Amino acid sequence: MVTKTVSLEQEINPWEAQAARFDLAANKLNLDEGLWKVLRYPNREIILHIPVAMDNGSLEVFTGFRVQHSIARGPSKGGIRYAPDVTLDEIRALASWMTW
Repeated sequence: MVTKTVSLEQEINPWEAQAARFDLAANKLNLDEGLWKVLRYPNREIILHIPVAMDNGSLEVFTGFRVQHSIARGPSKGGIRYAPDVTLDEIRALASWMTW
């Protein structure tokens, strides 16, 4: 099992912090390497760009993210946030936290 060493105190970004915690738990549980590979990464990531005609006549393009970490136990909510400053890594972490 290949793991990246990241201090749990060092919040590089939400996804890396979540991945470090998952790796720590997987090691303590002696999780099978194949299962580790399946569970560590999101099932599906959707990135979309939505053009919107603004009230002043200009055209703005907004980017959205939807991540489903795992559908192994049935339908998933995934990571969802509506904010101008959200990142894909934040949504990846939210989706993962919904799984666990």
